[in-house]
This record gives sequence, structure tokens and C-alpha cells, in this order.
Amino acid sequence: MRCFRVVVASVLLALALGGCGRESQHDIRVSIEQIASVGSEGALMADDLSRGRTKTTYVRVHGEELSSQLEHEAEKLNDAPYDPALKARVEKAIELAGDIGGGIDDMRVSPHDRGLARDTENKLQQWADEASKLAEGL
Repeated sequence: MRCFRVVVASVLLALALGGCGRESQHDIRVSIEQIASVGSEGALMADDLSRGRTKTTYVRVHGEELSSQLEHEAEKLNDAPYDPALKARVEKAIELAGDIGGGIDDMRVSPHDRGLARDTENKLQQWADEASKLAEGL
């Protein structure tokens, strides 16, 4: 009987550990959705900036927060073990996080450039839409 319990415990442990080490598609999707969300929020900030409806300090401080969120999500995606079938999607999501973060950082550097803000708004929304579609496919 004791031997049976040891075998059952070993099997349960093996099953539990077998699921470790891979991020689920859900976790990957949540990270990509976060990237899309930050992109949309950046586009709203760019719209306000292009219309002169926000302050330089807000753009710099909030933009830093958004950029940090993107960097964190990109790091999580880069470091996470995931199914090799998701590799192209994960790499694209990391690229989009970099693009979105770069656009936000450009506005932080030049918050008085309304033309840049207008151009950046369009790019941020496009990248956010790409990330949303990427997440939907998971």
C-alpha cells in the first residue's frame, strides 16, 4: 500500500511539474493586450498634445510610466518560456512594444512639437491595432 502511495505521489508530482516552464497562451495574450492598451493610451495622449490640451510635465511623467510598462511587458515576453509555435507572435509583440515605446519617448523629448504628436498619434494607434489583432489570434 505504501508503495502505491509513493507511485501515485510521484505521478502527481510529475504531472504538476510537466505543466511548469511554459507560459500559457493566455499569459502571452494578456501581455500583448497590455501592449495594445498602452499604445491606445499613448495615442490619446498624443491627440491631447497635438491639440495643446496637456502640459509638458504630464507628457513627460505619464509617458515615462507608459514606456516603463511597455519595457516590462517586452521583458516578460522575451524571458518567458513559451511554445515554439508562438515564437513569431511573441517576437512581433516585442517589436511593437519597442515601436510604441519609441513613439511615446519621442513625444516626451519634444512635447512642444504638435506636428510630431499628430504623426505619432496615428502610428501609435496603428501599432495598438496590430497588437490587438495579434492578441485576438491567440
